[in-house]
Amino acid sequence: MNRFLIPLICLFIPLASCSRNSFEWEGTTITKYLGKETDVVIPDGATEIGEFAFAECDSLTSVTIPQGVKTIGICAFAGCESLTSVTIPQSVTTIKHGAFVGCGSLTAVPLPEGLTEIEAVAFADCKSLTSINIPNSIQKIGRGAFTSCPALKPGLIPSDHPSFKTDGVGLLTKDGKKIIICLSSVEEYQIPECVEIIGESAFEGCASLKSIVIPEGVTEIQERAFENCRALASVAIPDSVKEIGAGAFTYCKALQQWDLSPDHPFFKSVGAGLLTKDGKKIIACLTTAEECRIPEGVTEIGSATFFGCGSLKSVEIPEGVTVIGKEAFCCCDSLTSIVIPQAVTKIGDDAFSICSSLTTVTIPEGVTVIENGTFSDCSSLKTVEIPESVRAIKEFAFSGCGSLTSVTIPEGVTTIENFVFSHCTSLKTVFLPESLTEIRDHAFDECPNLTIHAPKGSKAEEYAKENNIPFQAK
Repeated sequence: MNRFLIPLICLFIPLASCSRNSFEWEGTTITKYLGKETDVVIPDGATEIGEFAFAECDSLTSVTIPQGVKTIGICAFAGCESLTSVTIPQSVTTIKHGAFVGCGSLTAVPLPEGLTEIEAVAFADCKSLTSINIPNSIQKIGRGAFTSCPALKPGLIPSDHPSFKTDGVGLLTKDGKKIIICLSSVEEYQIPECVEIIGESAFEGCASLKSIVIPEGVTEIQERAFENCRALASVAIPDSVKEIGAGAFTYCKALQQWDLSPDHPFFKSVGAGLLTKDGKKIIACLTTAEECRIPEGVTEIGSATFFGCGSLKSVEIPEGVTVIGKEAFCCCDSLTSIVIPQAVTKIGDDAFSICSSLTTVTIPEGVTVIENGTFSDCSSLKTVEIPESVRAIKEFAFSGCGSLTSVTIPEGVTTIENFVFSHCTSLKTVFLPESLTEIRDHAFDECPNLTIHAPKGSKAEEYAKENNIPFQAK
């Protein structure tokens, strides 16, 4: 929720705490920093730094967190690009998702003994980070915790660490069966023979990685394992690999072909596509492909299959496809049109999000739910046909579709969720059904030209009056 806050002057004294009035509090949680000081000492009494509390504080250069704080929250310091120093006390046990993501000036972070968990992307995109210690108390490191940290040097952990070990380049679980993180600066790497699992986002953001040897014995390549390895020209997938996660090779712009044996027991390649051996599911497409003809027999387009295929202009989807997975075509910004087969009954979250050249979409009968963000930020989308079968439209489904001018919601839909049509700045006409019982907050935010058409006396008329939106009875 957006808050309209009046900034207060931070009564900062060097080597002393900022005034409590420099922060917004909920109990003992700091939810928002209101000051403008560059060097901040958080006052005693806090037990948690809340999510986004200091996010994008451009002037912040150093912060001292007091003893007693246990958690540094989700994206608490995200985007603090001038932050060079942070002092974390012994009391902190958890650094949450994205807590320091994008802190580009941070060079070192002394982590205290007592810290047990570093969550996903906690220090991702800290481009100046050269060293970080992993104390013996750490039990869990989330996916991509140090993704896109090109200055980070070897020597993350002590040799006697109880939970992890390193070969100097990769960070592995203590038993050596799973590789968790690889240094972003690596150019060549041979994964140790003991590894069975390449972890989620393990090599994500290794922009200099040109070649990698995956040993026979690896059984699983998890989600986004090699995402954004832009220099990776080839990767051989051994016969032992049984599972490849969604988006494992997204944005691998130098990858020209799939390298696997014709007798691979679990996967096969057809043109630009990587498919399961039975041919029923397509799981990846070469990022550089301009067109893709999905083979007959495919029934499922997997999650993130075409994610980031920015050159992709056309896709032929066979009639047998019933499922289009989450983020399947996300960020395919050259895709101008797509025919969704009538057999499709499920289209996942953000399936066509940020397809900025997509102009027309016809959703097939049989689809009952338009999921979260399915067509969000399709800025060129002018027309969309929603079938009578649809019963629910989830959050952000058409948010940011700035070229959309008219929409008809079918009878049977009972709820329009938050932000469904927010920032549809060209939307002039929306036809809403009598079946609607709820239109949630911000559903039509930033739709300045909108007129709602609906039955007289309906929930839609009530909503239009409450929100000063022109109404016309139909």
